[in-house]
Amino acid sequence: MTRIVLGVDVGTSDSKVLATTTEGEEIGSVSTPTSWRNHGGTYTDTDPEALAAGVFALLEKAVQLATERIGAVTVEAIAITGMAEAGVLLDDAGTPLHPIIAWFDPRGGAEILALPAALIEEFCGRTGLPVSPLATVAKLAWMRTQGTDLVGRQWLNVPEFLVHRLGAVRASEMSLAARTGLLDQDSGELWPEMLAAIGATADLIPPLVLAGTPLGRAGGPGVPSILHGAALTVAGHDHPVAAVGCGTTGADEVFDSFGTAEALVRSIEGNLDRDARNRLASAGVNSVHHVLAGRRVLLGGTKAGLLFRRTLDMLGAGSGDRRSELDDAACALEETAAGHATQGIKVSGAINNDGTLRIEVTSDAVSPAALWLATLAHGVDEAARCLDLMAAEIGPASAVVVAGGWTRMKSVRRSKEASLPNVRFSDRSQAGAFGATMFAVHAANVAQEMFITGDTGANSVLTPNGPTAQFAARYTQAVITAPYAVQTRGDRP
Repeated sequence: MTRIVLGVDVGTSDSKVLATTTEGEEIGSVSTPTSWRNHGGTYTDTDPEALAAGVFALLEKAVQLATERIGAVTVEAIAITGMAEAGVLLDDAGTPLHPIIAWFDPRGGAEILALPAALIEEFCGRTGLPVSPLATVAKLAWMRTQGTDLVGRQWLNVPEFLVHRLGAVRASEMSLAARTGLLDQDSGELWPEMLAAIGATADLIPPLVLAGTPLGRAGGPGVPSILHGAALTVAGHDHPVAAVGCGTTGADEVFDSFGTAEALVRSIEGNLDRDARNRLASAGVNSVHHVLAGRRVLLGGTKAGLLFRRTLDMLGAGSGDRRSELDDAACALEETAAGHATQGIKVSGAINNDGTLRIEVTSDAVSPAALWLATLAHGVDEAARCLDLMAAEIGPASAVVVAGGWTRMKSVRRSKEASLPNVRFSDRSQAGAFGATMFAVHAANVAQEMFITGDTGANSVLTPNGPTAQFAARYTQAVITAPYAVQTRGDRP
């Protein structure tokens, strides 16, 4: 009977579950598209219970896959990472009052700007976030305008809600709480004046915990029996979790998660001062709690991936052989044009609050390969602008790890290698889910220690306990030894 852990990554496009041994050896992964409902081409949401049922089914499928590959298994722990800002508002009976509104949904844009001017003025410096509808507080303010009374309600981010539905107590993990716009980055506590401004009380957010804190054991209605008894934990926000999964946590390293939305992640010890947070957030770079205790994450983004997809689709090279042909042609043109391949072509729209592909052509010598290279160059420029903002506050980076689907194209890899220092391309197929398994192993360790002392509940919410950066480094190098690996489980209740 092999002991395994399950790491779940609930993303905007797909939900993934990765099964590993407790020593970090990958067994296999399963995935399914994340289902969204679109309303009038503007609003996007999904049903909370349908999402939970889909994740439960995916977890069961991952266990079945592991059994097929290595024989009989038992699930020691489950950790869930995923999108931030999106979540569920529960009533006093624990019933969702609204659908899960997508993090990119514009609802709340007018409501956040209508909050008291004094709060808006200090928002960036206090929370480390830009003033925008992305912050959860904007969605909560919108719900209030729809007639929802926030008193006596409780907010759970998507990973927290799913862990709770698996059987855990309600808790708010620090990196996810930091995305709400309700957390003071200096005190680590909720911002009372902002809660009052949206008509809420402090119990809107459940107890704050570190990523990896065990929050109970799986069980209850709808939870597959094969999962019962597994220790449960929230791994936190997907971008820093993926960085952890790729072993990128040093202060002088950048993690570039390059999918449809490009995320640029840097990690630092301690905290930035309020003025620095204000400068960064005002320019679109977040400075908030990391998933590792005692650290902060600087998080910027671009819409380059979205522009790449739209450009390829427009050129009839969205997939398959046509994409490969364009990729080869762009690499060849770059080698022969000596830096002049993109003359007369200007592409824009990759800034993180934009995403509209704009192409200006003032030359007759334009080819699909030249247009693709111009789009790449614009993506490089926008990433450089974002990284320069971070470097101005914490110094330049000396190395970059790039992960994500776009790295499969040679032209993209070349553009990254030419523009960034000491680039390495990650071979992690599921960086976020793998990072989540590290938190699952930590939770299993702590739950086992609790079991040995007679505490069978695996609920450490009153004494939050997360893994160290050293533990994360050992795990991602796949050389964990005792006491970091789960040695024994005992009979779970």
